[in-house]
Amino acid sequence: MTVIEIVCEYLKREGFDGLYNVDGECGCLIAHMEPCEEMRSDCKPGYKHPCIGGDCDGDYEWSIEKEKP
Repeated sequence: MTVIEIVCEYLKREGFDGLYNVDGECGCLIAHMEPCEEMRSDCKPGYKHPCIGGDCDGDYEWSIEKEKP
């Protein structure tokens, strides 16, 4: 079992949707863990939120945040 598999199992078991960075630099869903082929050590578990009216940076459709939507 890899570290990524262990992290994904924990996130699923605890009801999280993915990981986010407190500085807002990145967020990833469980299904797409390690989008840049590395997991940052400062990522935290979070919940998926839809982006409405440009409330996310760039052209993203969702973000991962600390609180449940």
